[in-house]
Amino acid sequence: MKKVISFIIAIVAILGVYNTINPSNAIATSSDLKNKTVQIGGQPFGIKFYSEGALVTKVRENSPADKAGMRVNDIIIGINNEKVKDNEVVRNKIEEYKNQTIKFTINRDYEIIDLSIKPENHNGNYTVGIWIKDSCAGIGTITYYDTNNNTFACLGHGICDKESTNLLPMAEGDICPAIIQSVDKAKSGYAGGLNGYFLDDEIGKAYYNSEYGLFCNKEIETSYKEYKVATKEEVKKGTAYIYTTVEGSSPKFYKVTIKPECHFFFDKMKEITIEVTDKELLKKTGGIVQGMSGSPIIQDGKLVGAVTHVFVNNPEKGYGILAETMIEESK
Repeated sequence: MKKVISFIIAIVAILGVYNTINPSNAIATSSDLKNKTVQIGGQPFGIKFYSEGALVTKVRENSPADKAGMRVNDIIIGINNEKVKDNEVVRNKIEEYKNQTIKFTINRDYEIIDLSIKPENHNGNYTVGIWIKDSCAGIGTITYYDTNNNTFACLGHGICDKESTNLLPMAEGDICPAIIQSVDKAKSGYAGGLNGYFLDDEIGKAYYNSEYGLFCNKEIETSYKEYKVATKEEVKKGTAYIYTTVEGSSPKFYKVTIKPECHFFFDKMKEITIEVTDKELLKKTGGIVQGMSGSPIIQDGKLVGAVTHVFVNNPEKGYGILAETMIEESK
């Protein structure tokens, strides 16, 4: 079944203040990766992501939940000592205990808190005054496959709540191939995005939603070209390539320049700054668009990182995370 969607996973970053590295070409120093090799990705993927419990996305002012102290980004994990798996459980329990005070157990920044809330009759429905969700879906790009441990890595950043940008706690995530049908071209002030649909074949299961990437168990055999992973000190300003898919399912190399600005001391998702110089990619996308997160960055025949963010005010430029950081995070 085809389902056309707009990419909703990536976080976009606004152009900010930069630090300039020293005159040396080296981006940073690093530990030895011991000749680590991986198969590069570049293929689009679809994810059906299910969070743990039910995420509170909005609290109505002066509602029972508001008065009890519930906040946006609280995760409801239990009601009257019964585990909450999804939104439907919350709705059913509120209806079941509508005339009683209900104990909501929530996870707030990894602190477990109990709140007592009595539902109210609001416009004919019993409610506590919250909006919740337990799943999301979107398209991103695979960064690399690690055949040594049968895993693969995607995105270069985690899957976050669209409104708050907080990392979503993951119960499970189904990964499947995706086909890119069209591109909303980026322009200053508008990030643009890839649009496509999921295929039914499952290629893996997400096991770790990390700040530095989505990591998955691989359920298929892959035979893509292997690249050595560059250490930090091997990454330098100058010509590089991103390997990404902006049409169909087959990735292509597009020329970029790694700039001397970096934020590796402050934000690992912004360890590399790149500028798209490839005329074909600029014509198709206007630069970096949402959905390209995770696209491998190749320099001197090595995997140096992955695209993570686009500059909204200048979509020809964006950030990347070092491949070394993703590999360390996957351990």
